[in-house]
Amino acid sequence: MYTARITRTHPTAFVILIDQSGSMEEPTSFCGERMSKAEAVARATNMLISELINRCRREDGCRDYFDIAVIGYSGRGIASLLGTRQTFLRPTQLAGMDVPQTTLTKERRLPNGQTVLSTMRQKQWIQPTAHADTPMCAALTRAYRLVRDWCRQRGNQSSYPPTIFNITDGEASDGSDSELIEIADKIRSVGTEDGKTLLINLHITSHAELPRTLFPSSEEELPDEPYARLLYRMSSPIPETYNEHISDLRDGATAFPVRGISYNASATELVGMMNIGTVSATIT
Repeated sequence: MYTARITRTHPTAFVILIDQSGSMEEPTSFCGERMSKAEAVARATNMLISELINRCRREDGCRDYFDIAVIGYSGRGIASLLGTRQTFLRPTQLAGMDVPQTTLTKERRLPNGQTVLSTMRQKQWIQPTAHADTPMCAALTRAYRLVRDWCRQRGNQSSYPPTIFNITDGEASDGSDSELIEIADKIRSVGTEDGKTLLINLHITSHAELPRTLFPSSEEELPDEPYARLLYRMSSPIPETYNEHISDLRDGATAFPVRGISYNASATELVGMMNIGTVSATIT
């Protein structure tokens, strides 16, 4: 399981859910810069989209190995953030979109330990916004329908299963705990011949002093808070093909298996969590 090779005829799918509620206006730090959580999450998502497109580049051009959807949820409702009526887009479509660009400065560590700064142009498919409520249950329901229908398509039935990232900084404003568990269970029950859909819940905070938990192996690793335990129960067990990357992120020994959840993570750690959620798929 979770070993299917990704090809143009058998792609995999990524669905990114972004909490755009009012609390996302709160300040945080990302790559050494101060900005709102909404801006940090938008940057992290844009960086991930760029990375996915780069993985599809070959000498003869960009190949469509992925279906990518980005959905925002807030007091304004639930909507695709990629600016088209089509929810899933392919890398060639995203690469060809005329969207704003910005210049980013990235810090890179060389093998000798020296740190160097480099600048790069970054497309901005996702724009930051924050407004009112957090209809997470409705957003997860939308994601469930997307992956259910994607997995039913004939060309996808033997593909590497979809991965859903749910990025949030707070509790849902709709749905009870039992309703959230129910929709998470439905998401994790659909899949392909290669495995079930992976649901990874990424809880971020602007308070650097809070203890953070990345890919815990038990509820006891999380703070003694009902919401933290709820997210744990909603999240997927992560296949062993991810173990090496998770161990590197956690800087040492990890008791496996783990769940796909971060709690009180920084915006910078968010990038690491999302990268791990996409790196283990094998592309031909």
